[in-house]
Amino acid sequence: MATIRGDGGEVLLSYRSFASVIGIVASFVSGIVAVAGLAAAVFLVYDKDPLRAIAALLLTAIFAFFIALLVPRVQVTLYDDGQPALTLSQRNAFPAACYVVSTPNGTTLADLRKSFFSRLGRNRWTIVQEGRMIGEAAEESFGRALVRKFLGKFHRRFETNVVLEHGGLEVGRIRRRDSDALELTSDALDRRVAVALALLVLGREP
Repeated sequence: MATIRGDGGEVLLSYRSFASVIGIVASFVSGIVAVAGLAAAVFLVYDKDPLRAIAALLLTAIFAFFIALLVPRVQVTLYDDGQPALTLSQRNAFPAACYVVSTPNGTTLADLRKSFFSRLGRNRWTIVQEGRMIGEAAEESFGRALVRKFLGKFHRRFETNVVLEHGGLEVGRIRRRDSDALELTSDALDRRVAVALALLVLGREP
């Protein structure tokens, strides 16, 4: 069991850890496949062979799809003093990952979505309510994101923080470089949605 603590160190929520090396390895391999496929397609286009370039892109998409199917779907419940408080469940894995944040009675609070191609650069999440995007979260910069993908698992100083925005304004950060923490500076974004997103970023995101 893992816990989510407040500023004073008190336990606010608890959940069964869902971190898995399978997701990290699968994401790394799918990233390699995507980069290799795109490079091959560009080379074939430059070599004036568009049919083979299209075939390379199709094969890349197919392989990436089957690799994504190997990653276990997320289904985690957060508990408040032993009682269910929030549920995070994965709906789709490819081409866009989609997670539903809901209350114990089944009310959907938001969808958290991340495209497959964001894995190649800055990880970027969109926060959607009733089909309308209300906010997003993205790593600080493209350069730091690339460094993190290769070195972040070896030392914390190579990690990147994630900036949360609502209505175009920054409302908080998910800190990974100095500590695993969610820091909110505004109540514009539902705190339960922010906690669910932080759970994904800190507990699973490759």
